[in-house]
Amino acid sequence: MKLEDILAARARIRRWIHKTPIMRSRQLEQLIGCELHFKCENLQKTGSFKARGVSNFLTSQTNKAAIYTTYSSGNHGQALAWGAREAGKHAIIFMPEDASPAKVAAVRGYGSQVVFAGLSSSDRFEACTAYAQKEGACVVPPYDNELIIAGQGTAMLEVLEEVPMFDAALLPVGGGGLLSGNAMVLAHQRSGSRVYACEPRLAADVQASLRSGTLQSIDYPATIADGLRNLSLGERNWAIVSRHVKEGLVCEEQTIRQVMALYGQFLKLMVEPSGAVSLACLWENRKRFAGARVIVYVSGGNIALPDYGKLVSQDELLTN
Repeated sequence: MKLEDILAARARIRRWIHKTPIMRSRQLEQLIGCELHFKCENLQKTGSFKARGVSNFLTSQTNKAAIYTTYSSGNHGQALAWGAREAGKHAIIFMPEDASPAKVAAVRGYGSQVVFAGLSSSDRFEACTAYAQKEGACVVPPYDNELIIAGQGTAMLEVLEEVPMFDAALLPVGGGGLLSGNAMVLAHQRSGSRVYACEPRLAADVQASLRSGTLQSIDYPATIADGLRNLSLGERNWAIVSRHVKEGLVCEEQTIRQVMALYGQFLKLMVEPSGAVSLACLWENRKRFAGARVIVYVSGGNIALPDYGKLVSQDELLTN
């Protein structure tokens, strides 16, 4: 895979997606002690960055399938359901039994069928693969695919247009589509900027992989960040991440909830737990980023209002 693939993806999907805003908060900058630029992919089509990869995959297919399918905790499934509807196609989305009701409702709202399959990413992968083989459906992978990676990487092209120079970029990571695509862009265009992989401590397989130098997997992680519950990175994603990402950061569950409140208080954004992980990792490591210019990816905002209220209502804002 090459940088040219990501540049081609941007030209291909430009009319299908939003160029999401980069927001700032002087109050948050004073609180944390560095210059912050928030890449707001929670304001992307379908509420997450996943629309980028799906758009690139679907617009790249020369043999259009009658049925598309995938396995997803929610955001990728929503993106495929939306993309299939736009293409006038049908999609079957395999989701975990504990999937967010809001994400399930969104998938159905776009006109796709939901099939529940176990709890772990491997459960839904196996069910989806078996279905595709039986019915001849086209599987749209959530992260371990070059077209998906290239589509996700277009977010960094937008960042560099608005913030040409920065010290660090913090991105959440589950399967690695967002991290690998954006890290590749940065490695080719701003080699002096460092990329950090951000995870909940309960799902820190990428940090373990980077420290050991070999791809690691974990048991089903019980983190509130449902979009990051993958057991490991994809193989294609790891091949890129192992070259271009040097370090992983982790955060606690309580910090994720408190950072969700910070987003609401200072940026007026309702952010899902997975989307809050990058800032949560920055908060817990803020001394090492003191005075730096930092890009923070807000990867998604798909959460039901009652669930959001339950997660943030009992927490005080972080102030020290």
